[in-house]
Amino acid sequence: MKSTRSKITYHLVMNSQNDFKPKFNEYLDFIILKLTIPTPEFNYFMYQKIGSNYRWGGRQTWSQEDWIRHANGKNMQTWGAYIEGSPIGYYEIELTTDSISKIHCIGLIKSFIGKGLGGHLLSHAVDQAWKTGAKKIILNTCSHDHPNALSNYLNRGFTIKDKSKSAANPNWESNFSKIY
Repeated sequence: MKSTRSKITYHLVMNSQNDFKPKFNEYLDFIILKLTIPTPEFNYFMYQKIGSNYRWGGRQTWSQEDWIRHANGKNMQTWGAYIEGSPIGYYEIELTTDSISKIHCIGLIKSFIGKGLGGHLLSHAVDQAWKTGAKKIILNTCSHDHPNALSNYLNRGFTIKDKSKSAANPNWESNFSKIY
């Protein structure tokens, strides 16, 4: 799903809880917890660690104040995924003023991909999104994302509402890759 000059963005929607096809698995010491105290540093870390692998766009120039405002948003929820107490992934969901639950970011740290955790993490996110009282759930992904991402979304019950072609997101390096 990689593209260098352009990207295709898929605008996905799940209109009903009846469309949801969860894929929960039992993993020893794998838990997903809501950050009950907004922690913008966690969102920043996960965005850097995961997003740089898939050219996530829009937040590379955010200031500390932007991250604080985002994490502390009135209807924003951040959930962390952990194995044996170590953070391995996350997602962000927000209930909009028109009762639409939007999954902003979702992903796993690279070394935990391919272990069957993505479907479980997405299923948890969708389940929590419905629990916000949403009338529908929306999510955007693009051709820069992991090759299995779109099929995972479709297999969980999302449908493609629209797709668009635009300039590719630039490659960017995580601030953490400079450390180790």
